[in-house]
Amino acid sequence: MGETRLRKVLVTGLGGQLANRLVKAAVGREALEVVGLARADFDLTNAEAMERVMTALRPDVVLNAAAYTAVDKAEEERELAYAVNADGVGDLAKLCARHHAHFLHISTDYVFDGSASSPYWPDDATAPLGVYGASKLSGEQMALAANAGTRVVRVAWLYDAEGHNFMNTMLRLGRAGKSLRVVDDQVGTPTNAAALAELMLDFAERPDWLPAGVHHFGHRGTTTWHGFAAEVFRTFGVEGVDLAPCSTSEYPTPARRPAYSHLDPEAIHALWGRAPKRWEEEVRQVAGLA
Repeated sequence: MGETRLRKVLVTGLGGQLANRLVKAAVGREALEVVGLARADFDLTNAEAMERVMTALRPDVVLNAAAYTAVDKAEEERELAYAVNADGVGDLAKLCARHHAHFLHISTDYVFDGSASSPYWPDDATAPLGVYGASKLSGEQMALAANAGTRVVRVAWLYDAEGHNFMNTMLRLGRAGKSLRVVDDQVGTPTNAAALAELMLDFAERPDWLPAGVHHFGHRGTTTWHGFAAEVFRTFGVEGVDLAPCSTSEYPTPARRPAYSHLDPEAIHALWGRAPKRWEEEVRQVAGLA
């Protein structure tokens, strides 16, 4: 993959689970100098402020983990969702082109409508169901139009050992003895933020191995949210949880969710030079058992 040299890396969205994981995972990577910035210091809705930071930092690589991710609230806050996920991403892509910085942007399975029954590939037709997915798709398009070197990596069902996510919510409620009803008719692949962070940092060290354009990252295999919860309880040894399945229609939300969200992981792993693991093995890794 070529020679490694010291690179300055800007990670946006500090405070979120992926950005936090990126900064922690970068410890010990002598080829990288990583700077993580939260919204207060790097606001995607303020292009002039972003320009000042880029000029001061002069990063070689920008890893954009910042996003408006309140899926349901986005239905009411359309302007804010688009300001962050679309216009802000387009502005950041332009800045990266101007400052000659490699740009990797994280996107989502919500750009699809979930009507498929086989893994989604990057060039499959998009059809977001709500404002969040539509704003993220617009951000992809604006970034790619503004900066031909943009890499977009879509992920689904992201979780981490720390932070606010489905896995940690289930563990907290299960350990508290709560009775749980979890949706069992949405299919997808839980994605370990630590695994994604390693890929992103490998890109930061050697950007040339990942071609510009749209890619999908994830793991092998699928499950439902109910199946994910059950596997989490098994893996972490949380016994006696009253866990029952329910349908999406029994758990209505303002925004519709894709019924199927498996993003094919094979192509990006082949470029990366690794074989994707099954999602259950990644859960075991997070639990410290693999």
